[in-house]
Amino acid sequence: MKKRNILYLYAVLVALFFPIVLGGCGRHRISELKKEQLFKLPIGSGIEEVGVKREKNGLFVGPDELKFINGFFYLVDRVNHKVMKVTTLGDVILVLSKGTPEVNKSNDQLLRTKQRKKYPFDTIGNIAVDSINSIYVENKFIQEPTDTNEINIFSANNGNGNGGGEEEHYVSYILKFDRLGNYLYKIGKEGRDGNPFYYVYRVTVDENDNLIVITADDSWSKWNYYKYDKNGNLIAHRVVISDDLVKLKNKNGRAFFIMDTLPFSTKNYLVYWISTYETLYDTKKMKEEEHLWGEEIEIDKLEKKINKEKKIGEKYKRDLLYYKLVFYNLDTHKIEKTYIWENRRGNKIETTQEFIGMDRYGDGFLWKYINSTTSIVTIFKPDGTIIAKRSFKFEKDGIWQDMTVNRDGSMCALKVGKKYVYFYRWRSDELINTFEQKKSFKEIIKEKIEAFKNANK
Repeated sequence: MKKRNILYLYAVLVALFFPIVLGGCGRHRISELKKEQLFKLPIGSGIEEVGVKREKNGLFVGPDELKFINGFFYLVDRVNHKVMKVTTLGDVILVLSKGTPEVNKSNDQLLRTKQRKKYPFDTIGNIAVDSINSIYVENKFIQEPTDTNEINIFSANNGNGNGGGEEEHYVSYILKFDRLGNYLYKIGKEGRDGNPFYYVYRVTVDENDNLIVITADDSWSKWNYYKYDKNGNLIAHRVVISDDLVKLKNKNGRAFFIMDTLPFSTKNYLVYWISTYETLYDTKKMKEEEHLWGEEIEIDKLEKKINKEKKIGEKYKRDLLYYKLVFYNLDTHKIEKTYIWENRRGNKIETTQEFIGMDRYGDGFLWKYINSTTSIVTIFKPDGTIIAKRSFKFEKDGIWQDMTVNRDGSMCALKVGKKYVYFYRWRSDELINTFEQKKSFKEIIKEKIEAFKNANK
């Protein structure tokens, strides 16, 4: 009997640790993740078509705000001013478009599988969807400048009310619609029918279906976090100062920019993706730099400059670009943790990684282009540990856009062709949130033993 138990234990240990060792060795190995083309919608101005504009001057306007929630695709068509809800088979079951609402005199609309509703939108911005498919739509409109009795023609209008008065700018309300597209109410800063928001950066819902709205100011120096319950009542408001997120002791030759922010799904955190730039060179005077914010900074003829300085014995330093992931605790008003990625070491230059989102487990996704047809996605845990790296292949016969990370860990994107918009999805959830990661070590051993016993009965 003891010998049999020892054999059981030996077999369990082999079955348990062998795949873990193999998986650990291949964690940083890059394997291609196959994409899945689900369906396509025609380009045009029809009710079930997607609007696309290609100007001769190179301006491109296409679909935006792609989300995959509760098994449906939600898409903002900015050209045709509408929100579309589409099944994974390509059936457009809801269109919420700009126009005069129609009066429904019967209950027939409730029995239809395809809903067509109108609302007098100004400009459609961000959207969010809760667990019962209620839709939140940002409605942007221009707020006219306030009148002033004194006009100073020598003072520049800086938009803050000084001198010649305030300049006009976009403000927003968040409109709530039910799953059939029926309008419910609007939400402002103070809750239902409150004052409008200024510069809405992100609209989303948390695990409890509370609405979260994140706004910023003109200089990106102050961020407002608003949380509303299911009835549109304000239940939390926090203000985050950018300088509190990145404290630069010596600002000479150093700068930072907040590239993205989003709420953590299960904790009361705001997660910030920040780039920090350090240099000993005045790149603006050299006039040899590319865009500073959010782009890889390349300085032409830098190698020659460094070699020249080596010969004359001057000190030199290459430009450095860091990326920081900052977890800001909204309850304590403190940074809970920070993880840093350095994008340059010595003479080695790497392409910029873009933070594209997080799933409901807090896993982060970094996007990095290799060339025009290939990119690498690095997936990491909230503690910065890399889970996996996956490569993505793209065709050259269209414009790819709106790469989105979904709550379940999958990703979706659009490809705009000449006649159709193609919808794609990558099922990364099965590769990342594996069985072993969701259970404790003790639970895994117990289930392995039971599985081994059942297999040998």
